[in-house]
Amino acid sequence: MEPTTIIPIDGNQNPKAIITRVQRAASKNPVVSYLASLNSKDSRRVQKTALDQIASALSNHRIEDSLEFPWEQLDYGAMTAIKAWLNAKYAPATVNRYLCAVRRVLKEAWRQALISAEAYQRDTDVRSVSAQRLPTGRELETDEIKSLIRACLDDKENPTLGLRDAAIISLMYSSGLRRAEVVILDLEDFDSNKQLLRVIGKRNKERFAFLASGAVRALERWVEVRGKQPGPLFYAVNKSGKIVRFRKERLSSAEKHNGLIPNEIVARLSDQTIYYLIEKRALQAGLVNKTTPHDMRRTFVSDLLDAGGDLSTVSKMAGHEDPSTTMRYDRRPTRVMQEAVEKLDVPYPLDKED
Repeated sequence: MEPTTIIPIDGNQNPKAIITRVQRAASKNPVVSYLASLNSKDSRRVQKTALDQIASALSNHRIEDSLEFPWEQLDYGAMTAIKAWLNAKYAPATVNRYLCAVRRVLKEAWRQALISAEAYQRDTDVRSVSAQRLPTGRELETDEIKSLIRACLDDKENPTLGLRDAAIISLMYSSGLRRAEVVILDLEDFDSNKQLLRVIGKRNKERFAFLASGAVRALERWVEVRGKQPGPLFYAVNKSGKIVRFRKERLSSAEKHNGLIPNEIVARLSDQTIYYLIEKRALQAGLVNKTTPHDMRRTFVSDLLDAGGDLSTVSKMAGHEDPSTTMRYDRRPTRVMQEAVEKLDVPYPLDKED
């Protein structure tokens, strides 16, 4: 087959797009192999969406599904075009995440002998975007944390749901867990006596998260309602306040069309559920500023550093691989700079002169 010219993905150039759709068995598909290597369902969903967007752009919207895109036809020029396109649309961290997905797919393509080692090295020799941004979100005030928990405990319509949400919020502030880490917790991961959780973090790395006494109390109250049966620490709770331990799995349209019958699976929460419950409780608590699960994590790191925690220890507690990531949440240098600039004497008059 004659190689197809890749489109640089901006609207000002008109070379041919890749339009050759491929059908491969899952065991021979580099996208399937890459997605299977990711630890969480939500990571797979996010990265699949990123690859779909890139496949669509490279094919002039003719191939919407990255599973059907011929990734082995990419070359260095296409990679630089992808980077330029992403740079115009997204923040540096997002650009690098998309580039990482493509690099990993090309690595799987090499492993499956779809491209040579030389082609893989050449095609992926595109630098990540080097830029530093302030961490997203905000730190919550102590009163805001109290208001969030109180909004949960004051839930008269569904007290069981309120206890669960209060436990989740208390846990997230006390431990700084990512929402993806919260939803994979099992009851056996919680040690009430030692006041800690066993956490499986990014890249399947295990660590202990130590809990403040208030968070332990919140979890104990939830476990009283949840029961001591093995399984997820947090289950779904329906509108009538009943804990839902099993549900029917969700099937895709194709699976339904093929007559597949959904299996009964454990009703573990999704990380999107965590996002929605924080958003809901923040609204009920009357918080003016937008509040997200990551704000709980950011507050945890910042408050520990403010309390005198050393950078290395806080980094380990947060599950950061690189302490420089933790440094971005350190408010202390900012306050030092504020205090320094306040000592400057700017000779602007106090009162308006006539």
